[in-house]
Amino acid sequence: MKEVFIGSENLLKLIGRWAKDHRVYVPVTFDIMNDEETPDYDLVKDAVPETMQLHGAAPAHSAKAFVFYPREVVANYPSSDTEANVEAPSTVVVGPRGCDVRGLGKFDKVYWSTKHFTEEHDDPFIIEKRESTYIVSIDCTAAKETCFCTAVGGKPFAEEGFDLNLSPLGSGCIVAVGSERGEGLLAGADDLFREVTQEHKSERDKNRASVTEAVDRQNAQFAVDQPYDKRDLASSEDAWAYVTQNCVGCGACNRVCPTCTCFLLVDQRAKGGYERSRNWDTCLSIGYARTGGGGNSRPALAQRLENRLRCKFEYSRDRYDLVTCTGCGRCIDACMGRIDMREAIKHVVTEKAKV
Repeated sequence: MKEVFIGSENLLKLIGRWAKDHRVYVPVTFDIMNDEETPDYDLVKDAVPETMQLHGAAPAHSAKAFVFYPREVVANYPSSDTEANVEAPSTVVVGPRGCDVRGLGKFDKVYWSTKHFTEEHDDPFIIEKRESTYIVSIDCTAAKETCFCTAVGGKPFAEEGFDLNLSPLGSGCIVAVGSERGEGLLAGADDLFREVTQEHKSERDKNRASVTEAVDRQNAQFAVDQPYDKRDLASSEDAWAYVTQNCVGCGACNRVCPTCTCFLLVDQRAKGGYERSRNWDTCLSIGYARTGGGGNSRPALAQRLENRLRCKFEYSRDRYDLVTCTGCGRCIDACMGRIDMREAIKHVVTEKAKV
């Protein structure tokens, strides 16, 4: 894998050059009500924001929304003259972490099936956005209290699935090329790069080992006997009722999750006829499993939370050979009831073992 070194000032120049030909999003810090600073994505306009933040853990939101819009029109009818627009602008997303890159891998399996399976169920909207979006991932240089990527087979840095990967160092970044498209982003910018030295590599490896150790250490208390990829979360109603007691069914966990792929189709009046839009759906909603006849296979909130967690560790594994929890911890951060997935899983597995 090709690697080059770029200094901090030159990295700003490189991103500025990208912004001339692409829409570019970078993680920046925003002041929020409790005076903390949390990174999230912002569009590069006239210049790279001074508040761009490459260090730390993952941004507040995953890269999901860049390829799976929260709402988009997928059909217009009855007129064939108003077909839905599949085209997507060329976009560079700087900032996804290893957990986010793994999340995009699930979208490929679900919506780009011919790339992984034999049946043809490709989604032209998502495929177009995947092909027009460059992923420039970044190593985590710190771990949030809610990070648990290593507990589900991940690492706080991406090893594949990116176009470019940045490993932040004290004086710049190591840039690793992960695809021909990534190589294209570096074309014509040789004046900005230097050769990667052994000191650079040693610093990167030390940073990676330090963050990995921190994630391992803070999650030791949540360890269970079941391997993450062999988990069986079928447990008693009482066990699930216990972990659900603070859930308000808001669905925030679904919306921030980098691997939730469910959607709801909505038809409504539009200019010249009607339009059909695809909107993010949430399996925590009471209407999610409601049928046309009024029946509901999961009327209780505890059943719906059980379905959500078992989807991540069992259903996706059985269907796609992929555990789809990436350990990003966003569901914990976003939860109004302060439900910690790690605690929930430990409780359910422990109670199951008692039966």
